[in-house]
Amino acid sequence: GGITADIKEICQSRAMSVISPTPLVVFTCTYYPSASDLRYTQFLETLQAAKKCVLPIVVVDGSPDDVHAKLKGSYDGRDGAVIVRQTYQGGKGDALREAAGVAAAGGQGAFEVGSETLLCWQEAEKTDQISHWRKVLDALTAADDIAVPRRTQTCFMDSYPIEQYYSETYGNLYLDTVMKDAIQEGSDNDAMKLPVANSPTPRGVSLIDWHFGPFAFRARHIKLWSTYKGNSYDMQLIPIVHAIRRGLRVVSVDVDFVLDERMREQEENNVDFIEKRLNQLNNLDPKVKASWTNALYSIE
Repeated sequence: GGITADIKEICQSRAMSVISPTPLVVFTCTYYPSASDLRYTQFLETLQAAKKCVLPIVVVDGSPDDVHAKLKGSYDGRDGAVIVRQTYQGGKGDALREAAGVAAAGGQGAFEVGSETLLCWQEAEKTDQISHWRKVLDALTAADDIAVPRRTQTCFMDSYPIEQYYSETYGNLYLDTVMKDAIQEGSDNDAMKLPVANSPTPRGVSLIDWHFGPFAFRARHIKLWSTYKGNSYDMQLIPIVHAIRRGLRVVSVDVDFVLDERMREQEENNVDFIEKRLNQLNNLDPKVKASWTNALYSIE
């Protein structure tokens, strides 16, 4: 009788683990022209990090057929990774929307998602961020809806291309000022409130790290991302603005994120990358500013 009871208990505990919702899921999107791309190598390192941290990860991939087949054949269905072919035709915004949808629906049966599950977006090449997601989750209370990781100053300044450190610091302070003005005017909603940070915000540091990239939201808010039709970086930020405008609680959580040194070497003192940062300041940031006063998009 003892052995049968033990087996029964093991089966029940396994059944419980299958049906209880996962606390967090990472989702991302990829496109690599070839497997020799530095970013492809970094993405494989991200998959290894997710395996090490025991985090499920959903990847929507739009790479050419040969690269996609290699990725899917080697990693799909292993160690919590779900790799699916991008079906929406379009850029980063479409891929992000699709990846969020796959993650919210349980990664094609790979895991269970509940309304409280934290869906965590990050760029595929930001390997170090994988190790910080549990800290982000732990910083939240049941009342918190959305989390935005914020790079600690030392790690940000020391590990990033210096031009990017300055351009993104400037952009962050600009977008913070826009946010504070919009909330002070509070025309939308009496419930609209400033995000809170899990540690002090000294002068020269923004409350929200707008230009970092990663963000996370409770699965119950999937409609904020699935209904917004952004096509690029705006897909990451404008739903956060609309969440604040709708009275949701946003929390800024400090992380000691360190950028891959190979990336800094590739991008520092490089005119093309410097101009890419300028382009973000001149094109993305005004879009984010306008999203504080544009009509709220429908999330039905």
